[in-house]
Amino acid sequence: MPRGQPDYGLTAQTVLAAGIADPGEAAARLGSINVYYRRGWTLWMDNFEAPALKWEAASFGGGIVPVLDSSRAWTGAQSVKLACPAAGAPISQLYRCFPLARLGKVGAEFWIQTNQVVGSYIRFLLGIYDGVNLSSAEMEYYPQLGTIRLATSVGWILVASDIYMTQAGQYFLPIKLVVDMDTEQFIRLLVGEREIDISSYLMFNAGATVFRVIGVILALYGVAGGATEAYIDNFILTVSEP
Repeated sequence: MPRGQPDYGLTAQTVLAAGIADPGEAAARLGSINVYYRRGWTLWMDNFEAPALKWEAASFGGGIVPVLDSSRAWTGAQSVKLACPAAGAPISQLYRCFPLARLGKVGAEFWIQTNQVVGSYIRFLLGIYDGVNLSSAEMEYYPQLGTIRLATSVGWILVASDIYMTQAGQYFLPIKLVVDMDTEQFIRLLVGEREIDISSYLMFNAGATVFRVIGVILALYGVAGGATEAYIDNFILTVSEP
């Protein structure tokens, strides 16, 4: 791997690293968790193997605070478990902020396993605080219905169906959302082997802000009809997406 031109790719300028011919292939061969979706440059990743959880963990409405757990994992020895009892409208939530990267296309990927309870869902939110506006890329996954919908500038839009989840065989479903921070536009959604074009939708503008960060929320919304749980593994934040 050539490393003679700091901050440049093989033929063009890059943001984060010295150039190599194929960073995705190198990551796979070196045992990185960045193997499913190899476009873009990795800004931060978490495989939840550290002794301490590096996210803000919270619960609401009787939900259970997320914890590191070794009963299920996609890679390594553990993942993070979100759980809600069968009561009221409980929420189990992870939250973390990252410094604002250079504007452009940014992506967030995570691997999930969850049981199916009617009415429960997984909420994922990618908030872009650019010092002027907060642009919100919000997604909800309903495993019992097998559907994913987005909160857009014109309301909620159903963008994927037949997305069913199973806890058998230690199966984890990879999901990745890519948005354009310059245009406040959705770009694509990847679910398993499917790539879905969502570039005709704009993100929801949540108002003015003075902060300059990228905020991520992963939350399990439970229901009174049954206990719910979800396991999250291998979160990856990327920039300079094509």
